[in-house]
Amino acid sequence: MPVKQRTPQRLDLSALSILVVDDQPFFRVLLTEILRNLGVRSVSVAVDGEDGLDAFDSVRPDVLITDWMMPNIDGIELTRRIRASEDQTLKVTPIILVTANNRKSQIEFARNSGVDEFILKPVSVKSVCDRLREVIERPRNFIDDPGYSGPCRRRRAEPSFKGPYRRFDDPLEIATEEEMIESMRSIMNLAVARIGLLLNALRDGRTDVLAQMMRAVSEVHSIADEIQDFHVSRVAQLLRTYLTRCSSPEAVRPDVIQTHLNAIDVLFKTPNLQIRMRDQVVSGLEEVVAKVGVA
Repeated sequence: MPVKQRTPQRLDLSALSILVVDDQPFFRVLLTEILRNLGVRSVSVAVDGEDGLDAFDSVRPDVLITDWMMPNIDGIELTRRIRASEDQTLKVTPIILVTANNRKSQIEFARNSGVDEFILKPVSVKSVCDRLREVIERPRNFIDDPGYSGPCRRRRAEPSFKGPYRRFDDPLEIATEEEMIESMRSIMNLAVARIGLLLNALRDGRTDVLAQMMRAVSEVHSIADEIQDFHVSRVAQLLRTYLTRCSSPEAVRPDVIQTHLNAIDVLFKTPNLQIRMRDQVVSGLEEVVAKVGVA
């Protein structure tokens, strides 16, 4: 069985070139921001698996981070095509799969396709950094065989080791509840920031951005519900109701949208335990919205 040595290196995030492949704009932005905050200077993005294949050949990244669920060419198929490449340098590139699939059968399926490591959603800064450390500082040797092309599943070449090369019992790092909530808050913050950017476009007369704004507002509402921040959820619901009830795009008032964003900003800065103050923020907003006749 042909084995290619992968040499461990000291992790220098600033020197890494990373390609992010995800069909969801929001998660592309999230991963890019996380990587840049970690100090990665060279981050390229691709909008789906097909685009990812083209970008992979041209960028030739040190590490590929790809989502699993994508149309046409998903993360698994993308991995298989890379592992089948005739380019001996590219085919051994470390591949990190981002997924919400955490059942043993799903992990086995993905590992059997040649994936190196996994990041379970919701994505956290720690999980991204730890997985990069694994593939750079503790890389698995590469098995290139007609039946399997991908990372070796045993860490050490111990004579007493009786397991297979493709090992399915390696532990996955599952984020703590606090880390998951913090990650989802980061996602929500980006969605709120996107609403702010769309608001600036609306002020410039671009009413075509309202559909994008509605999607971003719905995203904030959904995440706020998920993390049980019911005050932010209520504000998002009020904003969504306002946008829905406006008779035409021209009837949408940027100042009303800004008032909602201001309320969310105050709520972000007010601890959840300060319920009375948070209640006052929401009730004050409800009064403002009532005055414009769309409550």
